[in-house]
Amino acid sequence: MKKKEIWIIVIIAAIAGAAILIMNMVKAQNKTKTDEQASAGTVSGMPTEQAKGQWVAAIHGNEAELWFDSGVDDTYTLTGDYGQMTITVKDNKWCVSKVDCPNHNCEQMGWDDGTNMVPITCIPNNIIICTYDVALNYLGSNS
Repeated sequence: MKKKEIWIIVIIAAIAGAAILIMNMVKAQNKTKTDEQASAGTVSGMPTEQAKGQWVAAIHGNEAELWFDSGVDDTYTLTGDYGQMTITVKDNKWCVSKVDCPNHNCEQMGWDDGTNMVPITCIPNNIIICTYDVALNYLGSNS
């Protein structure tokens, strides 16, 4: 390799390292903010006991309409802006199993276990189904 190519690789590696460092710092700040919100009890109806799986929220508008434990198999129904939505929880995963809306995109998003990049979202019903940390960040920024 030529010296110029080596310098380009070194610069790219340095930029990537800096980006990773910045992302970790931002993640740590968000975690601190989430912990502060949880200890201050800034979100109404927020669960306080330990979950068997993880706590998941169904947010309608700017309010958590439902908190459920992903470790407990169950079915929940809530009403959104357009109609009803049924959430099925099984084996630490959840999905929308039935919804009253025109496009059914939230049903097509499939099962989530908290690792998906985008939480299950139903735009016509104005409902987001997300994990505890995401819910706290979302509700805290919209309050």
